[in-house]
Amino acid sequence: MNLYDMHSHILPAIDDGSKNLDISLELINMHLKQGVNNICLTPHFYSNEESIEDFTERRTKSFEILKPHLPEDVNICLGAEVYVSNFIFNNHDLSQLCYGNSKYMLTEFAYQSKFTGKSMDILVKLKENYGITPVIPHIERYENLFYNDNMLEELTYMGVVIQTNVYSFNSFLKKRRLCKLINNGLVHILGTDAHSLIKGNPLEYKQACNIILEKCGRPRFNKIQATSADIFNKTN
Repeated sequence: MNLYDMHSHILPAIDDGSKNLDISLELINMHLKQGVNNICLTPHFYSNEESIEDFTERRTKSFEILKPHLPEDVNICLGAEVYVSNFIFNNHDLSQLCYGNSKYMLTEFAYQSKFTGKSMDILVKLKENYGITPVIPHIERYENLFYNDNMLEELTYMGVVIQTNVYSFNSFLKKRRLCKLINNGLVHILGTDAHSLIKGNPLEYKQACNIILEKCGRPRFNKIQATSADIFNKTN
């Protein structure tokens, strides 16, 4: 089975992730050892600090450094982890921030967000005004959302995609909660959120998969990978 990392900071020297080409290549090799051969490269984009044009120019330059050295058996798509603020709506076109040519965008919010009021308005605008499906990263960091089944159900009903980081399964309490959410269909895709050889280590991916298989079963695990595959296949 193909495995997917839908959130990583592996592009060299573009954000607080990989500092150079050698680290980027080592992180990719770690992915391959876990059986993860489909990787989304999603550097941070802060919509209140930088224009989309400047960001995509930096991203292209970084990818051009990495591209000639990529292993043949890895599939890559470019995206962004977009810190969403009202400044984002000063742009008519947000397509360059999505995963490849898809209409899915990794959308980061302030961790104290309640996902009502302003943050909910932003999600609705992205869908209705831009035709973009938001993907909320590392759900476990948003306490007001992580423990709110009703809100997660509402977001899922809207079509919002929920992502969790594989290393969060190392926490007993988070693992229990994540498995419950997966069983209820409220967590949809996985990411390493890999930043370095230590932070968000890709070698934790297989362990997370094994936990999901054990606690949630093969059908739920397959559904997560199928959702990732559906998004990834739309990036081309």
